Amino acid sequence: MDSKPLKIKKGQKFVDALAPGYLKDGIIAVKYQNKTVDLQMEAKENGEFTPVYLKSEDGTRILRHSSAHLLAHAITELYPSALLNAGPATDDGFFYDIEMPPVSTEQLAEIEKKMREISSRKLPITRKVLSKEQLYRMFEGNPYKIQKIRDYVPDGTSSTVYEQGNFTDFCTGPHVPSTDIIKHFRLTSIASALYKVNGEQKHLLRIYGTAFPDESSLKQYFVLKEEAQKRDHRKIGSEMDLYVFDSENAPGFPLYTPNGTIIRDKLIEYMRGLNSSNGWTEVATPHVFRDTMWKRSGHYSKYREDMYLFNLDEDGYAIKPMNCPGHILIFRRNMYSYRDLPVKLSEFGTVYRYEKSGEVGGLTRPRSFTIDDGHAFLALSQVENEIVSILKMIAETFKTLFGGLEISYELSLIDEEHPENFLVGYECADCGEKFDLRGAVDQLKCPKCGSTKLRVNLDKWNEASEALRSAISSLNLPYKETPGDAAFYGPKISVYLKDALGRKWQLSTIQLDFFMPSNFGLTYVDSSGGKSPVIMLHRAVFGSIERIMAILIENYSGKLPTWLSPYQVIVVPVSEHYADYAQGVASALKKSGLRVYLDSTSETLNKKLRLIRRFRAAYICVVGEKEQENNTVTVRSRSDTMKEMRQSEFSEAIAAEIEKRNIEQFM
Repeated sequence: MDSKPLKIKKGQKFVDALAPGYLKDGIIAVKYQNKTVDLQMEAKENGEFTPVYLKSEDGTRILRHSSAHLLAHAITELYPSALLNAGPATDDGFFYDIEMPPVSTEQLAEIEKKMREISSRKLPITRKVLSKEQLYRMFEGNPYKIQKIRDYVPDGTSSTVYEQGNFTDFCTGPHVPSTDIIKHFRLTSIASALYKVNGEQKHLLRIYGTAFPDESSLKQYFVLKEEAQKRDHRKIGSEMDLYVFDSENAPGFPLYTPNGTIIRDKLIEYMRGLNSSNGWTEVATPHVFRDTMWKRSGHYSKYREDMYLFNLDEDGYAIKPMNCPGHILIFRRNMYSYRDLPVKLSEFGTVYRYEKSGEVGGLTRPRSFTIDDGHAFLALSQVENEIVSILKMIAETFKTLFGGLEISYELSLIDEEHPENFLVGYECADCGEKFDLRGAVDQLKCPKCGSTKLRVNLDKWNEASEALRSAISSLNLPYKETPGDAAFYGPKISVYLKDALGRKWQLSTIQLDFFMPSNFGLTYVDSSGGKSPVIMLHRAVFGSIERIMAILIENYSGKLPTWLSPYQVIVVPVSEHYADYAQGVASALKKSGLRVYLDSTSETLNKKLRLIRRFRAAYICVVGEKEQENNTVTVRSRSDTMKEMRQSEFSEAIAAEIEKRNIEQFM
């Protein structure tokens, strides 16, 4: 597919700048000024654009977003009283949350049939720009859309809707040009979702589906999905006795068993060593803070609905959703000189976020999780070097855990058209004062002259974005830019891993933050003796212990590298006659530091091997008459390779494998 830049003139539609037959070539949108936009849009100025093809990653995501609209269109024709909420694309498909009568899984076929019928109408999908008042009138009967218009469209501005036939949805797009492009899709499941509208919790129906550019990709998806179900970390975790999910007493909160705690501790031990060798010092912060801190940090206004809040003695408190403000409180206990910077604090900090019941799912979406968190406090001149150092830590970590699996990078930037969704700076139109917001305020005004005539100032965002861009480019790492996906306080680098099934997981993040240090008044003494603002860098290498555990378990189908395996060795006597010898072998291996389990049951050897298979031990040592006479063990690896070895020989070989954290077994 040719993705060479093409020329465009100001005011010209992108579709008019393409050669005839562009749809047959698979072009469904374009990339212009770092944004993916519809073919019917006009260029704001002379410049270049690149085509977006249906079979590209961006094209597939657009297809899935349009498939969600097709689903919503079908629902409104089949269930006219249904109220639509939202329908985004996901990494492997799409969903739509809808207030409607319950439907069964069997009824998905009927909905899917209606989707295909609408697709066959070949309806053009068109974009229209409407004022906030026009949007209110258009969706006046739908409280979900009204709330989104109220929250995301500032007064006096406009936004967009997309039409296909008699169906219209509030959406910023982009979308495929017409419904007949959406051919290879399937609805997959139904779930429930909680959504708060007008202060009231509503139970919505969530319908999931997936879509692909071609039928072979769709079929391959379901082959891989079947394999993924076999590898589901919840299923394997239960078989291996790693953790407990108690929906009655702890919904969404994982409880780790001794076996699961071993994996967790080994991951922390590894990262603790990597942190130490890279200059990070460990701290610990409490789980609860007064809500005044969260208001000052900006989390309260952005994440209040997802926080656990409560009152004691007329004071408001919150269980921490993030660790960064606690690290700020530790940093500001001293006044640092430029010679002291960077100050790099790390913590394996457990945080708590209220995920809606329909979104909670095992270790990949729990309500509590432990971040391998780190916050560097530094000067602007140190930013690029520190980002490079963290990127190298990430590469080393993934190589250790996953070997040569594919890693990709994204640079997430602010959405300049919707700065209200982020912490930004301001400039007074009357006196020219530039300032940042410190905590929540009832009315935004200039701190110098009191004027409310303010302009958004993105100077700090631009500086931060360029620092991240420069760091990732200096290592020659391929990356793509995604405007609008930044954290609310700053741009970020997100690191993705493609696992053994080809699934893409987001793990590490590096986020540059000018605003939170400003909100807390953090400064350092610069080389001239004056005070300069501190810049803060947020980073997590694993992302969270829970998420990395889930990915490891599914990637290896529970057969973890030996250094992580809860059962490194299981010793199995062929009969009770060799129980004492087996006990001696197990004891000797334990003394050498291995995690060993002795199967002392009276079952037959074949039955023992079948029963212990669920634990996915790294090695099984079988002992019987021959082994007892020769003072050996017969070692079986996960590939069913078998070898008779002296006990000391086996201990040395497995110890070397563990010490090097090898992925492959020694035999």
